[in-house]
Amino acid sequence: MRKKATTLKDVAAHCGVSSTAVSLVLNNRPHNLSEKTARLIVKGADELGYRPDPTARSLATKTTNTIGVIIPDISNAFFSETVRHLQIELARFGYVMFLMNSEEKFENDLKYLELLISRNVDGIVMTMSAESMLPENQKKIKTILHESKTPFVLFDRFFEGDDSKVYVDNLESGYAIARHLIDQGHTNIGVITGPLGLNSSRDRLRGVMKAMDESGIVLSDNHIVQGYYDMETGRKGAQLLLGHVSAIFAFNDLQAFGVIETAESQDIRIPDDVSLVGFDDVFYSAILKTRLTTVRQPIYEMSDALSKLLIKMIKDPEYREEIRVPATIILRDSVKTIRSDKDA
Repeated sequence: MRKKATTLKDVAAHCGVSSTAVSLVLNNRPHNLSEKTARLIVKGADELGYRPDPTARSLATKTTNTIGVIIPDISNAFFSETVRHLQIELARFGYVMFLMNSEEKFENDLKYLELLISRNVDGIVMTMSAESMLPENQKKIKTILHESKTPFVLFDRFFEGDDSKVYVDNLESGYAIARHLIDQGHTNIGVITGPLGLNSSRDRLRGVMKAMDESGIVLSDNHIVQGYYDMETGRKGAQLLLGHVSAIFAFNDLQAFGVIETAESQDIRIPDDVSLVGFDDVFYSAILKTRLTTVRQPIYEMSDALSKLLIKMIKDPEYREEIRVPATIILRDSVKTIRSDKDA
């Protein structure tokens, strides 16, 4: 049979004091008790194995010291690494993280939002699913978040407005990596995007097109393969692009891994036959046989910014901030320099 939990009243009876005295001492609240009595209460609570009731405490303080985090795909190394760092940062502020994985589904976003709000979390970090980024679904998510009055920060994917958000500068990053390919002599470039309903995908593509427009290069429609941020999309993109382009920009490293797998199955060499760049700089990108040139998202810096921004909003519910973080190109071995006629 499960042992009955020790209560404040049990500690009070054990020490011969009132329940109020026990509550004041154990919750570190101001009191006029002698130091001897306070020590007696602490010792008695320890002897009886007293543990505070978090539910009762949250009702009294109107805080739970919990943060809800909703991400779209825990198998995506970018999100798994982000939440790992975020958990560490939040713990430094005394918060416990509840993690929800929506599997890129709008219905799961709704379900988890309602669950977290019902649990009275002190704040929410949310990366919306691809389905939730559809205009009609965005509106529903936005309404729930605003009506709950729970402080929230949108991460990586966001709807328009002055709500708090933290994200990498995708436009500039897309421009920079495309510029690198062009500077190496590539003019026949293919891209594999994520869902173009996501601001990250749209901005990376805008950056690519900006770099190509500046160089007088046309990105043809049949050189744009749209899909998801997964290996299967990389395989699909490789099937459509290999043999038709000199370089491929995969919009995340998982897609790039799918390209590599397909290229190897067709005896196509990277970078000798086709150059390849990715985005995210996940761990495996640096240890591949041909190390991947990619864009490093500053995960630690973004996690730090996320936690500090949310804590600031919990303390001041009216506070809002938009944080756009620069990314870094990591040059490795997967891009070949093409000699032009004038260089020959």
